[in-house]
Amino acid sequence: MSSPGPCEVAFPQLTDAEMEVVASLGTRQRFPDGHVLIHEGEKDFPFFVVEHGAIVISESSTGEEHVVVEHLPGGFTGDVDMLTRRAAVITARAARGLQAIVVPAERMRRLLNELPAISDKLLHAFQTRRELLERSDSGFVGVRLLGRSDSPDAMRIQEFFYKNRVPYRFYDVAQDEGRALAEQRDIDLARLPAVVCRDAIVHQPTLPGIAHCLGISREVPDELLDLVIVGAGPSGLAAAVYAGSEGLRTMVLDMVGPGGQAGSSSKIENYMGFPAGLSGADLANRGFIQALKFGVTFNSPVSVQGIERRGDGTFELPLCSGQVARARAVLIATGVSYQRLPLEHCERLQGAGVFYAATSVEARLCRDALAMVVGGGNSAGQAAMYLAEHARGVKLILRGGDLWKSMSSYLAERVRKHPRIEILFHTEVDALAGDSHLRGVTLRNSRTGAQQAYDCPALFLFVGAKPATAWLPDTIARDAKGFLLTGSAAEASGLWRGTDAPCELETSLPGVFACGDVRSGTTKRCAFAVGDGALAVTCVHQALAR
Repeated sequence: MSSPGPCEVAFPQLTDAEMEVVASLGTRQRFPDGHVLIHEGEKDFPFFVVEHGAIVISESSTGEEHVVVEHLPGGFTGDVDMLTRRAAVITARAARGLQAIVVPAERMRRLLNELPAISDKLLHAFQTRRELLERSDSGFVGVRLLGRSDSPDAMRIQEFFYKNRVPYRFYDVAQDEGRALAEQRDIDLARLPAVVCRDAIVHQPTLPGIAHCLGISREVPDELLDLVIVGAGPSGLAAAVYAGSEGLRTMVLDMVGPGGQAGSSSKIENYMGFPAGLSGADLANRGFIQALKFGVTFNSPVSVQGIERRGDGTFELPLCSGQVARARAVLIATGVSYQRLPLEHCERLQGAGVFYAATSVEARLCRDALAMVVGGGNSAGQAAMYLAEHARGVKLILRGGDLWKSMSSYLAERVRKHPRIEILFHTEVDALAGDSHLRGVTLRNSRTGAQQAYDCPALFLFVGAKPATAWLPDTIARDAKGFLLTGSAAEASGLWRGTDAPCELETSLPGVFACGDVRSGTTKRCAFAVGDGALAVTCVHQALAR
């Protein structure tokens, strides 16, 4: 028996029994033809199930409205924004004498959590609908970003869109299509990049400004939460799923969006349950949707300025937005960042040819050109394999002489055999060339001292993982490299002030936990980070019980 196609998954019919279950949570209403049920840009819109008549779904991202689909009896409205609480990207209108079951958004989200028999069908439909809408042949454009292809600011915005699964299209101002958009929307070319968000045009936007325009950011609740998780990489997302499913009132904060370092991986093949592999972005999105289903709230882009422990044992986390998050427990899952090379121009060229991630955003810049990847871990290997599908060739730069020392064996073999990847052992980057954008890279053989210069527009760095812990107070103990000490190591640090021994993942500040790559002594692998996040929630429960 063949599996159902995307359209069958995206637009299933609810059975009479399922419709009665939904009706128990809502009301039956009639609507005149043409009545707008969901406005484009509306947040927390209701869920509609058609009993009689039809609902017409349309979108106008190109400036002209066109029909996407028509829901008939048994059909229902909604996509992933029912969960994310972002603004609707479509408009829904009543047609043919509509009678529908109407369920308020908050009650609908409860249905997804409490009624698995129905929620599985709805969740699969919601996600597949968004995927179909984002396909290149759908006619849907989404947010439009106008800028220069070598602009670090434009690259940063594209990373934000990529991490947050925001449908967008990039227009290069150097191309005819980009200049036409600028003229059509009266965009000031002296103030690029510019974002066209529905009817609004935002010049030189900040990430918080874009998030506000798109309806991604939200107010931090003025209440005491059970758990605040700082960081939305694999460990933070896993912790969010387990915390939400176990009834903890949980919020996740992140500087960019879900995914972390793993979210930039083009393909993860050693994660259990996915023999064909999956991209880091796909894994992150699955975890994100799963956590939302269990009632977890997310807030990005936002950075945490510190942690303050109050006299009653609760915590306050001041945010860059001026808001304050309050919680009974805090989980640090901020991961690591790759360090810059100690070379002239390296910092200046960040985002302008020097990158720390290899996604479709960066891959466009090295199409039909040479790309260089520095590093010997799995992230470097995955980046080399992905870039080899886009670039003319890839050089993998290793300081040592053993590819198998820190890279998984299966990946090292693939890298070694790839016809467009050249591995350069005992080699270091000696110099970078370029003004506004990287133009060339000089390599040096550490054994012979021989140097060679290459024309190269894209250098990817995956070396020197540094924990993101600078924002934390000194009362939280670190090891010599800055990674957070937990459990018995935290107790032995001399900073532990608890009356009982700390939990395995508890830091030296009682009630504050750490998981994933930011924690001292962990294996820097995606599956380990996920397990660490799950274990952290067990520790949180133990601490809250204290």
